[in-house]
Amino acid sequence: MDRNLYMTTGEFAALMGVSKHTLFHYDDIGLFSPEYVAENGYRMYSRYQLETLETILMLRDLGMPLKEIRQFLQVRSPKELVRIFAEREQQIEKELSRLKTMQGWIRQRRKKISMVMQQDFSDIGIHHFPERYYLIRQIDGTSEKDYMEKTNRLILDFKHAEQRNDYEVAYLQYGKNLSRQIYNAYDNVLLLLEQKPKHMEYRIMPEGDYLTGFHVGHWNAIGEAYARMEAYRKEHKIQTDMVYLERDMVDQLAVTSVEEYVTEIAVRIVHENWTD
Repeated sequence: MDRNLYMTTGEFAALMGVSKHTLFHYDDIGLFSPEYVAENGYRMYSRYQLETLETILMLRDLGMPLKEIRQFLQVRSPKELVRIFAEREQQIEKELSRLKTMQGWIRQRRKKISMVMQQDFSDIGIHHFPERYYLIRQIDGTSEKDYMEKTNRLILDFKHAEQRNDYEVAYLQYGKNLSRQIYNAYDNVLLLLEQKPKHMEYRIMPEGDYLTGFHVGHWNAIGEAYARMEAYRKEHKIQTDMVYLERDMVDQLAVTSVEEYVTEIAVRIVHENWTD
């Protein structure tokens, strides 16, 4: 035996980034054995075994049971290896897509919460929003259970159809109700989307400047925020659309009490410096 061509269990384990126990276990179950066992009982591994163990570890990390890996190695062939690699490549693509979606969800919420942390909630201002897409469902009932069921159903339908979770929950309020100080006429639920959905009907939230305010606390007291926005609108002679968008900015994901929830209210500006 040429000592320079072989490695001890410890050397081979260190090179492959596994424990000696893992190599002992794989040998015991007949999955991967040393190429040579010395007279003193030392297990010796060849550098030619590196790629075989790399494949075993890769298949293991992709969720393939050790029993199936062992069966493949016993009847291995180029055709069988190509088949397995094709299956695992497809699995990797699905996992990458899932991770990309998760990354988008995290990035979206991180940006939103970071913005809220720097916001003076008493301010009314004008913000420019890009074109956005949204899905909408009407809500027939008036109870919180009705809202929850419709919202959950829309979210589930979106996730199933689009295989994404990069959405924001929002609601529309209408000027005809607000002018009568009716602030709880929620008859719809929206999912706001930055990317156009491929498999569901959607509507477009126009790009433009929006008069924007914030409400902190339970929605039953949101009228105060609308009153501040209306006062600002009149003072600065701003003409707006009659459809207001309420967007959840901080909810139970970030805080423990509904009194800490933050809602953004935005209405598109139609014309500035108008006169009554």
